[in-house]
Amino acid sequence: MNGTDIKVRIYRSLISAFGSLPLGFLYKIGDAASWFMKSVLSYRKGVIYTNLARSFPEKYYDEIDRIARQYYKRLGEIAAETIWFGGCHGNGDKLHRQRIYDYTNPEVLLDANKDRGVFCMTSHCGNWELLGGIYEYSYTADLRSHIDMDNFYVAYRAMYNKVSDKVFYENRKAPLPDYKGQVEDVKLLRHAVARKNDKPIYVMIADQFPYKACHDAGIFLNQKTVGMLGGFALAAKLGFAVLYMRQERLERGHYRLTYDVITENASGQDPEELMKKYFRMLEADIRKDPANWLWSHKRWH
Repeated sequence: MNGTDIKVRIYRSLISAFGSLPLGFLYKIGDAASWFMKSVLSYRKGVIYTNLARSFPEKYYDEIDRIARQYYKRLGEIAAETIWFGGCHGNGDKLHRQRIYDYTNPEVLLDANKDRGVFCMTSHCGNWELLGGIYEYSYTADLRSHIDMDNFYVAYRAMYNKVSDKVFYENRKAPLPDYKGQVEDVKLLRHAVARKNDKPIYVMIADQFPYKACHDAGIFLNQKTVGMLGGFALAAKLGFAVLYMRQERLERGHYRLTYDVITENASGQDPEELMKKYFRMLEADIRKDPANWLWSHKRWH
């Protein structure tokens, strides 16, 4: 066992131990961490306030400051939920009891998946670190009777730090330790092409700053924005459906997933227009609940 594996095992053991604590108690720790990040560390304060001010030029400073304070609190919640999720090792029932995520309209996904594969384009709203449990989040309509877990994939971007990458990789599938559906985004093209006839479902976060080719996404949150075209271009190439997967925060400990159709069949369509439609839908959601998005990310360079 090398040094990286030892560190990963130590961190995973700590997460499992703390993750066994009640979520309510972890939220209290998260609240303290939120205060420390904002009031002591001033964690990415310049990035957060600049992003908010440029995105909402119509808002006064008091409003920007209120959203920023809410956002710091959300960061603490996300950390608490992520640790709690990591403590759900092999325990999908724990997710069901908490109902931390819930579908509102799984029938839209099932209908889109009848004849073709699907790209579910989501964002850094809600708690994106819990998307590895997406197969467990249907309570009103059992997805398992319609969709095979081995055909339901979540794309992710590898972290530069190898220890963090392995820790979070394991954490994202903690409730389903046998889940093999995490696909690194740089391998997505080959993965999807090889499985085209299986009508796979991919969940993909599409709002981060591109690390390679940049494509015009139009005006997003009052700023010229570039985006990643990969998932949209791949959907057009393979004739997949493209859905917008909304992540709403209802209250502490409860999120809601809703699907909206971007296109039932992307074949022959302009991927850039599909991407711009995605960003318009995302902006509408952010404006409804500004603190629910990742403002500490350097989205605009």
